[in-house]
Amino acid sequence: MEYKFGKLPARIDRRTIPLKAIIRRELLPPLPVAFDNHQHYSIEDNFVFNNSKYGDCVVAARAHHTLVLEAFEQLKQIQILDEEVVSEYFEQTGGADRGLVLLWSLRDWKNDGWLVGGKNYTIYAFASVDWKDHEEVRHCIHLLGGVNLGITLYREDMNQFTSHETWHVTETPGEKVGGHGVHSFAYDDEGITLMTWGRAQKAVWDWWDARVDEAYCVVDNRNHWLPDSPVDIEKLDGYLQEITEGRGEPQGCLALSWIMRLFKRR
Repeated sequence: MEYKFGKLPARIDRRTIPLKAIIRRELLPPLPVAFDNHQHYSIEDNFVFNNSKYGDCVVAARAHHTLVLEAFEQLKQIQILDEEVVSEYFEQTGGADRGLVLLWSLRDWKNDGWLVGGKNYTIYAFASVDWKDHEEVRHCIHLLGGVNLGITLYREDMNQFTSHETWHVTETPGEKVGGHGVHSFAYDDEGITLMTWGRAQKAVWDWWDARVDEAYCVVDNRNHWLPDSPVDIEKLDGYLQEITEGRGEPQGCLALSWIMRLFKRR
């Protein structure tokens, strides 16, 4: 199988709210040593979503993430077709197979949603994740269905992937081969697991630190806010007011009840 790349260089938008700025860690539940969203929700995911033919990895990562979000929402695995992923990809690119900016694609997901099975799926918001804070990353996987992220891959990474090896850092990574959008859905005491090219790919934390160049948590749509949330509501409201009054439309925030519902469910 051919492996295509399609994540364009990371962009920075100062309006994007960092998760760390609004989280109250003292209210977060204890982290399990290991957690796997696919196992927890009985998700079977070996879908390539045509990322062997097109550079649609950013939307493919969205599709993998949507499977987890909707398994929580609907208590079942929804069907996402290759054609739906490709259609969304080309709608965002304007018809050219040129890749996507992950941040802009997340904004599109939040504002416009995308069609799966005749239904439009949107998200409430997203927030940037400090990917070198491994505890923060694990909380996102445990409570928010995973992390949507961008990585830069090198020749040795592809050799390890085709050999079914865990991704790990080597002294000679070889030439850079491309930017890639993936979804992380599981972690354990050794590292993290990513979903890409139809396969669950394990990676150690050192490799994660070296290859990730952007990461975001995604939350589903919720209207109800709870007082005992691990998110600082007053601080969040202050950020949102500053963004909406001074900088245009906010690029990300967090739905508290979604977090708390997951918190209580687990």
